[in-house]
Amino acid sequence: MNPYLMRKLSPPMKSITRAGKLTPVITLILLILITDCTGRRGEKTQAPPPAVVVARVESGTVSRSIQLLGILQGEEQVTVYPKITGRVTAITRPEGSTVAVDEPIGYVVNDIPGMDYKPGPVRSPIAGTVGKVYVEVGQTVAPGVPFAAVARFSSRIKMKALVSEVDLPYIKPNARAQISFSAVPDTIFTGTVTKVAPMLDPLSRSATVEITIVNPRGRLVPGMAGMARLTVEEKKDVIRIPVAALFVARNDQVVVIEDRTARFRPVRLGLQGDEWIEVIEGLQPGEMVATTGKEGLKEGQQVNPVLTTPAEQ
Repeated sequence: MNPYLMRKLSPPMKSITRAGKLTPVITLILLILITDCTGRRGEKTQAPPPAVVVARVESGTVSRSIQLLGILQGEEQVTVYPKITGRVTAITRPEGSTVAVDEPIGYVVNDIPGMDYKPGPVRSPIAGTVGKVYVEVGQTVAPGVPFAAVARFSSRIKMKALVSEVDLPYIKPNARAQISFSAVPDTIFTGTVTKVAPMLDPLSRSATVEITIVNPRGRLVPGMAGMARLTVEEKKDVIRIPVAALFVARNDQVVVIEDRTARFRPVRLGLQGDEWIEVIEGLQPGEMVATTGKEGLKEGQQVNPVLTTPAEQ
């Protein structure tokens, strides 16, 4: 570029410097910029306190339950056997038929060559419904061969289930039960324990429990499999906390949140229920305990508590 044009375009240096020195205005601007940059480099960004889900310590009921798999039976149910050996000639009451006491379900004839026997009836010892016929016409049967199953059931039906020796001492007659069936998924049925076997099976180390279930509209039928939940232990009006308030590794301390500060506190626990745990010592109703997000906390750490309602716990 032409040196003459460069001199024309360049601002006069004397307006910025005076005798080779910075003017007071420029010096002040540079000092402000340097101070601002230095201050920004020295700032430390603090992370916000971690969010912790908390629950309120309260008084209420703590209950423990167990689940048992069982099979439905009629209030009265029998297996019918023929009294003679022979060939089935007729089934007079097929599956699903009602049958009266001593009414024939079918007939068997002893057709030994050279002998003329009349068909003998196979009678039901109870009144009810023929739930299953195990034989067919023309089949050979004997007194030890099951012929049919008859059950009586209406507004009530029974469930037989096995309970382990560990839980057997806690199951008492009249204990409440809630039963669900995959065949009737839209309904939870209620029942009570009516019988508890006094002895264990030496092979399975289990005992049989009988539950009588309310059967509205006869929706339940013998042979269905269901899952029964029995309440075996219950305490009312005790101080309780959610199960989630306990640590996996140890259950003798909880994290109490006081003024947004985490405090580890030892506790003594009682009945450990399905959703709640009884607290004997260490907590009072109204205090807040951490449930979710407590694992990484330290003593005295500031937190952002998020309270849950009992329905959300």
